[in-house]
Amino acid sequence: MIVQLLGHPVEHSLSPAMHNAAFRALGLPHSYELVDVTPHALPAAVARIREGQVLGANVTVPHKEAVVKLADTWDGPTAEIGAANTLSRTPDGRLLASNTDGVGFEYATRALALDGARVLVLGAGGAARAVVSVLFARGARVSVANRDGERARSLVRSLAHPVGREPGAVDWTARADLDAVDVVVNATSLGLQGEDPLDGATLRPGLVVVDLVPTAVATPLVKRARAAGADVVDGLPMLLQQAVSSFRIWTGREAPVDVMRAALYSSAS
Repeated sequence: MIVQLLGHPVEHSLSPAMHNAAFRALGLPHSYELVDVTPHALPAAVARIREGQVLGANVTVPHKEAVVKLADTWDGPTAEIGAANTLSRTPDGRLLASNTDGVGFEYATRALALDGARVLVLGAGGAARAVVSVLFARGARVSVANRDGERARSLVRSLAHPVGREPGAVDWTARADLDAVDVVVNATSLGLQGEDPLDGATLRPGLVVVDLVPTAVATPLVKRARAAGADVVDGLPMLLQQAVSSFRIWTGREAPVDVMRAALYSSAS
């Protein structure tokens, strides 16, 4: 059966290489395809999964929050975060929305000491919601900046946070001042088309830059951060772990992680 990536745009995605390699390795009769879906066409695309025409789907920008309202049931992280990146059909025919972004971000940043760290998150969409939830759990002090300031304020109001660690929403222009920041996480789509979400900001050694944009060529932010001597985590480790978890949801099988990692990094080289 077909597994899809639903988003707008999707042509940049490295996910087909990973999943199709995994399907072949386990002898599964599935294929992973990219489907560029506008918000208007999203309900019909989701309905095909509920009807059994499609095995399941990953969901990317800008649909991660919208699909939650189209699902019949949710896993725990989706209910907490309010966004999903994986859709599947339950045995009784219901559409299940799952979130594997949190697991992916946790894996990608597992080596970082985040307890007490001052973290600036760029973005307020589905990926940012997952990121902020993980950061709360790991004791970080979080601020959120988004081009639409009201979305940033809505995000910090809606997510439960530890006592005494209330997150703040900061103006988008304030992202250029990183003197009081230990870690910055780009959870926007800026970088897909060569943009730098921290254009104008001075990067430095000791700063940790996490760019969640998974591209075959390093994003301008990743290149500039490495040149400045910052500690850098690019988008590939999170993409891999998110994909491993999604694979398990769709197939009920443990993913061949080494196969998926090799396919991902080969396609990104």
